[in-house]
Parts: sequence; structure tokens; C-alpha cells
Amino acid sequence: MGLPEERGRSGSGSAEREEAGARNRVRSWSPPPEVRRSAHVPSLQRYRELYRRSVEQPREFWGDIAKEFYWKTSCPGPFLQYNFDVTKGKIFIEWMKGATTNICYNVLDRIVHEKKLGDKVAFYW
Repeated sequence: MGLPEERGRSGSGSAEREEAGARNRVRSWSPPPEVRRSAHVPSLQRYRELYRRSVEQPREFWGDIAKEFYWKTSCPGPFLQYNFDVTKGKIFIEWMKGATTNICYNVLDRIVHEKKLGDKVAFYW
């Protein structure tokens, strides 16, 4: 394959390029409508919208996600701080510094208590 700028220089014919393109082609299948109706992300379009928002507005996006969880102590300072520019100092990322939660409560107990799903099997092996 080589680097992007090297591709196409080898003099390979169009049949070889087509074969390489076919190998690299991404295929996707949509789930059945009944699965999509209850899915958190029901379509590729919705996924792309969420992804775009997570990149363009990370504080707002992840802040909204965090609202869906139980927090023993909320974030006392800025929700998100980061620096990726070495000319501006140390590289760092801080998410919800000082906040505390109980992840077991969030993924199991809360579902059992708040959604009244204690009599349902959570996972079949």
C-alpha cells in the first residue's frame, strides 16, 4: 500500500487498483426496524450527528451524557479542561475533576431500582 503520496506511482494497472478498492470497501447493514426503534443510536445518520457534536462541542455533549448518571459528588470546577499545544504548557486532559460516582450503581442498581427491572434477566450466557 505505502504512504498516501506513494499510492498510484507504482504503475499498477487499473484492474489492480479496482481489486485493491474492492478489498478496502466498507460494507454496512442496517438492523431490522424493531431493533432500530429501541436503539440508543437508531441510524448511521444519528451516529454521525452525535459524533460531530462530540467533536465540535465536547463540553456540552459530554455534559449531557453525564446528566444521565448518578453522581455522589458533582464536578466542583470546570467540566472539561485540556491542552494539546506544547507551546502553551504541559499536555493534559481533565474530565470532571473532583466528581465521584459509583459505576456499579449506575450500570446495575439504578436500572433495577429506578426502572423497576429487578425481575428481568440482565444477561444470558
